[in-house]
Parts: sequence; C-alpha cells; structure tokens
Amino acid sequence: MRKKVTMEDIGKALGVSVVTVSKALRDQKGVSGQLREQIQRTASEMGYQKSSRAHNMRVSHTIGIIIAERFLDEHQSFYWSLYRQLAGRITEKDSTPLLEVISAEKEADNVLPRIITGQRSDGIIIVGTFRRSYMELLHNAPERTMPLVCLDSEVESERDDAVISDNIGGGCVMTSYLLSLGHRRIGYVGTLLATSSIDDRYLGYVKALLQHGIAVNYDWIIPDRDRASGRLLKSGMLRLPEGGAGRELPTAYFCNCDLTANSLIAALAGRGLRVPEDISVVGFDNHLPGGIPDAGITTYEINVKMMVNRAVSRIFQKMDNPSFSGNVTVVGGAFIERSSAVRIGAPVPYV
Repeated sequence: MRKKVTMEDIGKALGVSVVTVSKALRDQKGVSGQLREQIQRTASEMGYQKSSRAHNMRVSHTIGIIIAERFLDEHQSFYWSLYRQLAGRITEKDSTPLLEVISAEKEADNVLPRIITGQRSDGIIIVGTFRRSYMELLHNAPERTMPLVCLDSEVESERDDAVISDNIGGGCVMTSYLLSLGHRRIGYVGTLLATSSIDDRYLGYVKALLQHGIAVNYDWIIPDRDRASGRLLKSGMLRLPEGGAGRELPTAYFCNCDLTANSLIAALAGRGLRVPEDISVVGFDNHLPGGIPDAGITTYEINVKMMVNRAVSRIFQKMDNPSFSGNVTVVGGAFIERSSAVRIGAPVPYV
C-alpha cells in the first residue's frame, strides 16, 4: 500500500517548513506567488490529498529566537528574562519558540544559524546584538527567506525591523538627574563600540553634558567589558581614573547597566569610597541578576513587556505580509529614584 503523502514530505522535498507548505496549499498570506505555485505543483506531482481535518486546522508558526552565548552567562540574566517573556508571548499566540544560542566561535567564523540554513522557522527574532559583520550576515544572507525583527539591538537592513528601548533619551535623563543634584564632574562606565545600547546611552550622557555647557572628559570614560567577547569585567578590573596634582576626579558616575553599576560600587569600596556618601552612582535597566544584593541603585527601567509585545506583534505582521518594509520602534522607559545618588557636598579625593 502506498504511503500517504504529508505536508512534511512536501516540505522536505522543497526545503521549506511545514507551515509554509500549509499556507501555500490553503492560499494563505505569507508565501510568494512563485513559491506557492511550486509547492502546489509539487504536492500534485507527489499525490498529496487534502483532508477535511487538515483543512480546518489552525496554522501555527515557529519563531526562531537567536541570542549570543555571552548574553546568557549567569551575570547576564537580563536576556534570560527577556527570552522567557518572549517565549511566553509567542506561545500565547499558539506558536512555538525555537531558541538557538550562537557561540563566540560561530559568530567569529560567520557561521549562519541552523534556524536559517535549515529553514526551520517562519520568522526570526534576534535578541541583543552581535558583531557588526555577523549582524550584516544575518540581515543579508541569501539563505534567509523569513522575516526578521531585532529586539534590543539596531537593525542593519531596510527590510527588517528593530524594537529598542529609548537608550539615548534614558541616558540623557540619568545624566541630567546627576546634574540636577549639583554634580558637574560625571564619568561614564561602559565599553564604547561594544553594543549599540551602550553607545546610545553614552550619546544621551554626552547630550546632557553639552546642554549644560560641560565638555566630556575622556579620562572619565571607563570600559566595563571586553569589546571582542562582550564579557563583563570583574570589579577589580575596572580602571578607575587616578588622582594626582591638578587632576580632578568625578563626583558621580552614570553606568550603562545596573550590573556594571554594582561592580563600580564594589570597585569604589576597594578605594575606601562609599556610595552615595562619597560619590554618586546611577545605572540603567532596573535589573540585577538573582543572588546579587540590592544596592539601591537609582536607574532607568526598560519597559520589557512592551518591547516584547511590539517585537512579537511585528514579526507576525511581517509573516502575514512579507512585503512590509522595515521600521524601528523606540519604547520609552521610566526613571526610578533610589539611594545611590545624593546632592553633592565637598568632593572627596580617592584614597
């Protein structure tokens, strides 16, 4: 007896997903006219027969989620939190999240994710960022036929989308807050050119200083991670500016994330400085991994729920209508005041 031909058989024959085959056979949106015709012709040649049950089934999607391995370290659990919310929202839409973690080696060697080469998903969401060359590969690889949305990273292609937090605005808010407390010597902690988020928060910092007629002191820009690997430096490795004859030191720091702010507080304590009594510190994200004591960091909270909802909504829109051009959605956050910054008194020199 001849085996019954399934949509999976057709998909394997053409190298496309079952969902794509299902859409083509049901004349649904999300499949190009040429591919639709090819699928329908192949189905006929293979002897595929529709069943009434299959015709009435609701079509679900598989959404590929791509994250760099370095963002899933125990000290980078902000992205685990982001992934969990993303996976939950996709599941709520009767679809399946498929996670692929990209190692540093694959990223360096420009190895495409299996989600793309194997056509294993109907849409892709990139969480966080990669090296510029790798991001360009993900956006422009001819093997990628499915739509793509970047979450918490900038887009490198006009056809793709990005959903980001208001990093520039938030950076300006945090720096302006320190200025309102009387601080004029403010440092920035974050490795420039490591991620677009760090760069944008730095731009907000610069904008606030310039608005107050204050020049950036580049001696007060402190790297917080290795640029090549993206891994955060331990507190003892943060290179704090040195004092000396005629050298002024910061009275406050704006850190690109709360985890970095927490490390800076520890590094300052190693020099005998207390926060906020001797020096003020503010952060960004409103997130510290579990197990790290609450340091009472004044911060800028990212609206993760709205970012996730926008990213998922957009990827489904683009799957239904592949002709949609790309756009960037900026999601605002909220200032949260705690106890890590105070109005300035007499500056205290480093010990």
